[in-house]
Amino acid sequence: MNRITFLAFAIFALTSCQSDSAKEIPAGVISRDSMVKIMAEVHIAEARMQISDIRNSNPALKNTYIQEVLRRSGTDTTRFNFSFKYYSANPEIFASMYEDVIVEISKQQAKQ
Repeated sequence: MNRITFLAFAIFALTSCQSDSAKEIPAGVISRDSMVKIMAEVHIAEARMQISDIRNSNPALKNTYIQEVLRRSGTDTTRFNFSFKYYSANPEIFASMYEDVIVEISKQQAKQ
């Protein structure tokens, strides 16, 4: 949970840099709701790897885990990275998304 707390704090700190100009979402950017779900799944996959120490035993598995999350979501690394870059360049949107990511992770934890 420390990682999520740090990310939330960092995002809130960045919101002060937000400009008031509304930007149009470029073509190819994953929708906000889909991106929230993908980001939550990526964080869950990373947490599972960290708990089982997969990263240290076989670093290539991290890429495999992330690729599987993206494949199940119907996207690829290029589109995910493009979308992540777009949203993270808009701190107000990104902060709001991370709030939803935390909610999504909490929902999935409650199911287990």
